[in-house]
Amino acid sequence: MAGGLFRRPGWVVLGAIKQIIGAFLGFYLLTRFPAVHNTEPVQQFVSVFDNLVPGWLALTLAVVLVVISQIKINVTNAYSGSLAWTSAWTRTTKRYPGRIIFVVVNLAIALALMEGDMFSALSWILGFYSNFAIAWVVVVATDITFNKGLLKLAPAQPEYRRGMIYNVNPVGVVSFGLAAGLSICAFFGLLGATLAPFSPLIALVVAFVMTPLMGLLTRGRYYIKQVDDGIAEPRYDAAGNASTTVYQCVSCEEEYERPDVMHSHKHQGAICSLCKSME
Repeated sequence: MAGGLFRRPGWVVLGAIKQIIGAFLGFYLLTRFPAVHNTEPVQQFVSVFDNLVPGWLALTLAVVLVVISQIKINVTNAYSGSLAWTSAWTRTTKRYPGRIIFVVVNLAIALALMEGDMFSALSWILGFYSNFAIAWVVVVATDITFNKGLLKLAPAQPEYRRGMIYNVNPVGVVSFGLAAGLSICAFFGLLGATLAPFSPLIALVVAFVMTPLMGLLTRGRYYIKQVDDGIAEPRYDAAGNASTTVYQCVSCEEEYERPDVMHSHKHQGAICSLCKSME
């Protein structure tokens, strides 16, 4: 039962616990150690460990904790970032250079930001970025909850294969663009000094309102281009489980499960989603 609770959406429970512990830790540092460099994680950990173990061990534990956590964060970001870069590059240029190229690109960007002392401006950067992040998250969440769940405007099963979907869906593009654009204008004071502190809230409200509105205006016709992918076997069974039947791609000759392939009229056979993106 515990495994079912803490996988998938259940991870937010653990995330909330960590956030609460972090808030108490921050309050403890501010009240007990006002002279500590509160924005430097290693100093925070050393200050806490100093109350539990000898000084040399406190420093050692703090360094180990920072190194382990940073390695986890950086590896996760490098991997997920490479997926996003690769997907965008492949769809735009119809070429697949491999994810390792974009892992290197991500690491180079991270190194440049670190050497440029990005940390000193982190508060401003996160404030600016939050407008985009909130707009994107709310658009996605509202689209799933309302457009797909309540209004039934979007297909029940997610679709990502090129040829089955449009290059642009105005529901997401317009909603995100308007929400992010207005919130950024507020962030820089273009909508008045009163609204400037509320720029993230503007992103949230606009995204929440515009997403179902755009879905209704477009009547959901830009979610999926066609329903039939040319293969008789369904991708999912009645319970929503993906078919495990393996097909060989006629282009790259690699094997893929049913949900990741479709029929190619050009090659007269099953083709994987990656090769389809490069056609």
